[in-house]
Amino acid sequence: MKIVEIENVSKIYLMRGKKQSPVYAVTNVSLDVEEGEILGLLGANGAGKTTLIKLILGLTPMNEGSIRINGYDVTKSRAKALSKIGALVEAPTLFANFTGWENLKYYSKLQGCDMSDDKLRSIVELVGLSERIDSKFRTYSLGMKQRLGIAQAIMHSPSLLILDEPTNGLDPDGILQMRELFINLKKELGVTMIISSHILSEMQQVCDRVAFMVKGEIKAVKTMDEVNYGVNALRKFSLECSDCEAARLIIAERGVDCSVKDNALIVTAEQEQIGSMVKELVDNGINVYAMNRIKRSLEDLYKEVAQ
Repeated sequence: MKIVEIENVSKIYLMRGKKQSPVYAVTNVSLDVEEGEILGLLGANGAGKTTLIKLILGLTPMNEGSIRINGYDVTKSRAKALSKIGALVEAPTLFANFTGWENLKYYSKLQGCDMSDDKLRSIVELVGLSERIDSKFRTYSLGMKQRLGIAQAIMHSPSLLILDEPTNGLDPDGILQMRELFINLKKELGVTMIISSHILSEMQQVCDRVAFMVKGEIKAVKTMDEVNYGVNALRKFSLECSDCEAARLIIAERGVDCSVKDNALIVTAEQEQIGSMVKELVDNGINVYAMNRIKRSLEDLYKEVAQ
């Protein structure tokens, strides 16, 4: 089921000067988000990710196209479209001298979901703030502020959670904790997520699909299997052998693309071929100690689609 349907959406800004020239921040974007998935919206700073998120949330008007959330048009029925959405766009704006708990209690009343303390504690535990929830918000680290912002965004049990650069500025520990939180949110709440980021290595570990955004355009949308191994039947394999050069000559006679790198034989072939290759090497007196599929990095794929 499609939770978000974006069709041919564009956002145009007019630059002031002697002549008002149009600048496309988002250009003819079409994208669907499936129920239950984590979709990574990936691109460099200034690629248009935040603008697209603001368009989805109805925070800025689009010039062309349409966006539907849970079947409701964002422009024509914004309240219904956004009723089951939680979002964290840029840094959370909470009261500095309130404790984390006081902030959540205040916003739960403001959002009309004045929940029980037990329910609120379960959310605090889910985002990993139990030990610091009674501390002032101004004493929180950036990562803790982000997690409290996410707690605020999920209090009304949204079906869709949108996070704009949630790991931006975090140290490695903070990024790891945030990654674990994304996985837990999907596992515990079953919430669909759109996460924008320019930290591609992190997104490779949490997303089900990724959309690459370059200069306001969606250049490609890939499943993680396509990201990791490509879209055709050929895969890269690393074979650790007792004699890699001899193994290369044997496999090359099959007309298979192969090379030696880092004391291993690198083979590009269909998975069904690998078993017979290994058997042929062993029959020729070459020991094969290990075989692994080689994943592409998200950075490498981004470089391909960004050209």
